[in-house]
Amino acid sequence: MTEHTETPAATLEAATQHDALPNTGLTLVGTMHGPSHARALLRIGNTVHTVEVGTSLGSAKVTAIGEGVVILARSGRSERLSLPAS
Repeated sequence: MTEHTETPAATLEAATQHDALPNTGLTLVGTMHGPSHARALLRIGNTVHTVEVGTSLGSAKVTAIGEGVVILARSGRSERLSLPAS
């Protein structure tokens, strides 16, 4: 499962501090946990994707989602994404 939405420029400006997050690459924006599964919000540029374990994004596959952390498998290696410090 992957869903994505384009974030309007006005929303980006109002909702975030300017340059608080990198504008390139893959950034963890949030995690959500329910009784049966977890989801994460991953931002690539100005697009936010809702992902769950098993979702592929390009060459990366989501292998685990925890509180404020996502583990990806990419090119035979694990990569950990954490929420940016506030």
